[in-house]
Parts: sequence; C-alpha cells; structure tokens
Amino acid sequence: MLNSYDEQYEFRVANINDIEKIMEFIDSHWKKGHIMAINREFFEYEFLEDDGTVNFILAIDKNKRTIECLNGFLKASHDKEYMDVWGSIWKVLDGNRGMLGAELIKRRQEMTGCRCDLDVGDNPKTAIPVLKVLLKRYTCKMHHYYMLADFNDFKIAKVKQIPKRKKGSKEYNVIRFHDINEVVKKFDCRKYVHTTPYKDYWYINHRFFNHPIYDYDVYGIERDGNVDALIIFRKQIYEDRIAIRFVDYIGERTLISGIGAFLKNLLSETDGAEYIDFYCAGINEEDVYEAGFVEVNEEDGNIIPNYFEPFVQENIDIWVDSREYNSLFTKADADQDRPNII
Repeated sequence: MLNSYDEQYEFRVANINDIEKIMEFIDSHWKKGHIMAINREFFEYEFLEDDGTVNFILAIDKNKRTIECLNGFLKASHDKEYMDVWGSIWKVLDGNRGMLGAELIKRRQEMTGCRCDLDVGDNPKTAIPVLKVLLKRYTCKMHHYYMLADFNDFKIAKVKQIPKRKKGSKEYNVIRFHDINEVVKKFDCRKYVHTTPYKDYWYINHRFFNHPIYDYDVYGIERDGNVDALIIFRKQIYEDRIAIRFVDYIGERTLISGIGAFLKNLLSETDGAEYIDFYCAGINEEDVYEAGFVEVNEEDGNIIPNYFEPFVQENIDIWVDSREYNSLFTKADADQDRPNII
C-alpha cells in the first residue's frame, strides 16, 4: 500500500545494473574497504541471482536518483512457498525522512516475497529498539556456548577458570558428508519446512559445499538409522592454534544432546584445537548442556573470541530479530560467518 514515503522515494529490488552503485554506497557510507565494496566476485556470490536480480532492497530519491537507503538480504532457500531471508547491510543516509530505514524493513517481506524475514548481528543500541518497539519484532541475544580442549596454555581463548561440564546420557552416531548428493540421500530437509528459517538443499550446497573462500565440514546426526539433523563446522586458524566454530544446526533440535562424545573426539583429533564454540538461539539450553557445552559468562573471566579478521580477544554478543518467535539462529546465518579479508 502506498503512503507518503512513496511521494519522495522509489522502493524496489536491485538488479545487476545496480551492483556498482551499491558497492560504492557500501564503501562510502557503510565501511571503507569493506569486502562487499571491493570484491565484486564475492559480492555476486552472496547477492546475485541467476535471473540478474540482486538481493538488495533500495529506497531511491525520485529527484536525485540516488540510493538513500538499502538493505541486503540473503535467502535461506529457493523454495517460493517457504522462502525465508536474513537481512544484511542496512543503512540510511543522514538528511532523509525520519524512520526511512524502518520503512524499508516494513516493506521487506512484501518486496522479497519471503515467508519470514530475520536479522543477525543487530546493533543493540540503535537497531534493537526500532525493531522491538516500533516494528514489534521478536528480539534476543544469542547464547554463546563453548567446550574447552585439555590445554594448559591457551592463545586464542583466555581461560581463568575451567568450567564444569555436564555429562550427557545420550550418544548418537555422527557421519561425515562430502557433497550435497550424500546429504540428499540421507537427510530429508523437507521435513523442516515449518522451521524458520527453512534451509533447503540449494542453500546447504551454496553456503557450505560451494563457498568460494571458507572450507566447511558437514556432518549428520543419526538416530535409529535416520539422519535427522545436520551440524556444520569451520576450523579457524590463529597462529599455531585452531578454534573449531560450530556454525550451523539444521533439523531436529533435540538431537544436539547426544553429540557430546563426537565433539570431544573432534577436539582431541584436531591438532592445536583449543575449543569448539557455538552461537545459537532457539535450541533448548539443557540439550546444549547435555552435549558438554558451557555458556560464556562475564563472571568467570573466560574469553572465547568471535573476531579473527582481525583477531580481537574479547567476548562478543550477537543480537538477532525475527518476525517469528520460535526461529532458530546460528553463527552461519546471514553474513555473520563471512570473511572480512581475502
């Protein structure tokens, strides 16, 4: 429905002819030298569709013909009926009509044709109040869990106290997948179309098996002979040490409770691995504790870093929002597990 904003701005989805202007906007108004401003090949991997559509929604000043506000989005599937999207770069230039950025987010569902739209990495001081109060969206801070290896000295993590872990009572078999064809044979992603976000085979293949820069390890959790969940990891190297990032979980959420033995073996068999960490929201905390994880907290003085490009030895909170209350969030969602340096 048209409103007063339409008198001043044209709202539309971008196309391939807008890429140069979007990259210039990011470089000038978001962050100088940002990877999406300087690397067109990676920009196209992230945002360009086969039909020439570019996954950015734009607000263009009708008189100046300039981009005044934009929001990138990333698709969790190519299923038109169950397509969910995450927001990415969201920026409105100074001097525009009040709440133009919020107006663009209001229109995101209709403009993208998505079922549900979500965001990961919200600014808690600026974005969260707008999203929660004005747009009435569900917001929360992701839990940050970790499991330490048996080390006496840590370089990546800062460990002042060794936390006590819970010993789980379940143990499921975990199998490795090397390509999307192996996943398709064992895991039925269509069983989870009513989960938000729904991640289909296209997404799993594009995001993890075909990523142009990062290498991901994809596993399945097997229960009673059936693979009912996927778990994805990425090894982050820092000097002679490794942080194993548990970046995605797809499928039956309770099965995480039975992978503690697998995780301990993964740690012990990875030379130089200090810990496994797992950002998530939407999985029952007790199930995560059953797997042997503990949660980052400020009281014990332990630090489990999130930033490696460049490396920052600090605990980092990640805030999220969604149109749906029971959405599942993990580290690989949206643009959170994305290289900053190539």
